[in-house]
Amino acid sequence: MDRDNAIRKQLIKNGVRNLQEFGYSDCDEKNILEHSILKAFFIGMLEDNRGKDREIDRVIDKLLEELK
Repeated sequence: MDRDNAIRKQLIKNGVRNLQEFGYSDCDEKNILEHSILKAFFIGMLEDNRGKDREIDRVIDKLLEELK
């Protein structure tokens, strides 16, 4: 599970970075999971990244369950 947690943290970190680059400078590791607009963009990013690696897909699926 430590690996899953590391993957989860990296996915969130990447999502925050991407949203900040898109102009959402106030995006952080907390509000990306709570703010409706940021969360919607993050869900799309996660869905776009499915299918590349089974281990990562498992973590993405757990995150998507949390967010929906």
